[in-house]
Amino acid sequence: MTALARLTGLLSAAGAAALVAGGLALGAVAAPGEPPLAAAPAPVDVAVPASDQQLVCPGAPVPVTGGQGGGRGGAPAGASATAGLVVAGGDPVLTAQALLQRPGPDEAPGDSGGDSEDGDDGDDGDDGDQPATSAPAPVPARPLGDLQRAEPDAALAAAGSATALTSAPVAGRAPLLAGAATSAVASGDLRGLSTPACVLPQEQSWLVGGGSGVGRSTRLVLADAAATPTTVDVTVLTAGGAQRPSALQGLSLGPGEQRSVLLEGVLDGVAAGADGGAGGGADISGAGAPLAVQVSSSAGPVAAWLVESVLHGLVPGGTEVVGPAAAPATSLVVPGVATAGEQPAVLRLANPGSDPVVARFAVVGASGASVPPGTPPATAVPPQSVVDVPLPGLPSGGVAVAVEADGPVLAGVRTDSAPSQDGSEPGDLAWTAAAPPLAGPALVALPPAARAGRGGAGAAPDVRLVLTSRGASQLDVAVVGADGRTSAARRVELPASTTTAADVDDLARAAGAQRPPVALLLTPVPPAAGGEDGAGQVVAALTARLGASGGGGDLLSAAPVAAAAVAPAAVPVALAGP
Repeated sequence: MTALARLTGLLSAAGAAALVAGGLALGAVAAPGEPPLAAAPAPVDVAVPASDQQLVCPGAPVPVTGGQGGGRGGAPAGASATAGLVVAGGDPVLTAQALLQRPGPDEAPGDSGGDSEDGDDGDDGDDGDQPATSAPAPVPARPLGDLQRAEPDAALAAAGSATALTSAPVAGRAPLLAGAATSAVASGDLRGLSTPACVLPQEQSWLVGGGSGVGRSTRLVLADAAATPTTVDVTVLTAGGAQRPSALQGLSLGPGEQRSVLLEGVLDGVAAGADGGAGGGADISGAGAPLAVQVSSSAGPVAAWLVESVLHGLVPGGTEVVGPAAAPATSLVVPGVATAGEQPAVLRLANPGSDPVVARFAVVGASGASVPPGTPPATAVPPQSVVDVPLPGLPSGGVAVAVEADGPVLAGVRTDSAPSQDGSEPGDLAWTAAAPPLAGPALVALPPAARAGRGGAGAAPDVRLVLTSRGASQLDVAVVGADGRTSAARRVELPASTTTAADVDDLARAAGAQRPPVALLLTPVPPAAGGEDGAGQVVAALTARLGASGGGGDLLSAAPVAAAAVAPAAVPVALAGP
């Protein structure tokens, strides 16, 4: 869409709002000495032109010092890839644009391709206003059957740069857009698998995950993919209450720019809250000092995510990219919980309100919902704070956790693949957050096969689709193959309060695909007339796993399926006057 077309759409929407406001005013007031105005006519729906859609894909996790190393002593770089997809034919409507990483206050422009840790001085970021290099050229999509596919510069993504996916409308309608990234590191401090879905920029978002303490590091990454600058304020909920460090207020972001902040470097008193244990004080029993993060932008939507990495002494405990969670609510579902090791999963509950909240929870599996043995069915969450609840004995096939509370809460679940409780062998961690139910068709990009640096082999994780239904419902699942062709949809029956998991490769073979799939198309089935209302009942996630080489637990990751952004196709306008 051209700049003129976008401007026309904005003016049309603004004009419609002005007409609505003006009509209400004219219908309520008549000039002195004039006859009363006639009643306002019924509103008329005025079409709103479809606009561009945008997602931001996280770059690969990188060491705190920047660069691509996978760990100590020059460990080889991991494998990574990013891909964007849109349902469209004809001329390209999709582009992939790598974002610039702002250099830190002590880093000269062009020093390192890695993320900067520039949140320790609390200033307005003026020392980093000049980007290290000019922005690379956007990468146009290429046709792929029923889709278009865009892949950014692999080296920039591997060095931590985020990618903005931007699609113009398709046939006058909002595009069906999706994207995903993969990062796999087999050894070193950043050992782990991350398969985040690309993030929808928002003016306010919540991130449930991360921790601070001995051997734990959590980095907040912010990205502005818009054409205008903005400033961001960050609130962090901890076990001891809310914190708003000065270093996290008024963070400036320029157009097409990303920056990051190490949270343990700006928070007060959270490192001391980590549990001690074997391995030189390493936290092996939980998720460290728990965190939940609120990101608020003052001048337009931004994308945000967390990068958490864990070391048990000198033993790597995993790395994960944590995406946004569903907004605070009294009823939530955390999908795609897949356990793989000896350590129990951990349910994280955050209360952003000013009153205490009591939250009840249950594990939703193939046979229904239940509370794990030895786990209390409810917990109290103090105001403006975070609580972690161990969930031992979860099945490994993929489940969900349902939460009901007497006040709005946030929820997420952490799993760990460490083969032993004492943390003596390498493991990995995965975070999955509460997600809204599917309200309409959703294109789900599968984690792309990662390409390794320095001549190594690529990594293609095993991926499972995990579906949880709150009420009896149906879902059509279609597979998009590597040739871009969409299979006939397969209808899945989902009983109430159950979870169903399926291997994506099995779905592809059943659909007749000859090559690995690149996406899924999920379409909720409207309820039959007079039947049970099953709309908005299904919550979905992808779980991914790579077999470990050289010992230790498997590499694992999870990514909830976010609801697509829905813009109104029309707005009601009422005209009134003499």
